Amino acid sequence: MSVTLCLDPGTAHTGIAISHEGLLSEPLHTIFERDIDVLVARLAPFIARLNPSTIVIGTPSSGPLVKTAEELSEKLPRIFSGEIVLFNEDLSSKEARSKMREAGKSGADIKAFEHQTAAAIILQDYLDSL
Repeated sequence: MSVTLCLDPGTAHTGIAISHEGLLSEPLHTIFERDIDVLVARLAPFIARLNPSTIVIGTPSSGPLVKTAEELSEKLPRIFSGEIVLFNEDLSSKEARSKMREAGKSGADIKAFEHQTAAAIILQDYLDSL
């Protein structure tokens, strides 16, 4: 079974989403971490347990998070030997908040799950592009 992970790096949070079959994505977890080296270390157990073949990193077209995504892609090979894909994404967090509001989620739930939901949106866009 092919596993793909997606990371949506932010300034203080990184959302993680997963696809087990390459068809549908689902939110998985949010890591609250600002330091990129600590983030990579905290990603290691997910990578070891889930054994993905590909990791997709959501990368905005402009702004400071472009550098964050690129730095993450450069440091991930320390713990991951598979394919790393930088995938263009813009406004995924805004879309995630909107979808959760439409689903009737509370403000606390939106805040708690926004980043992993954004990662799932990015991953679904990536899967649909294949």
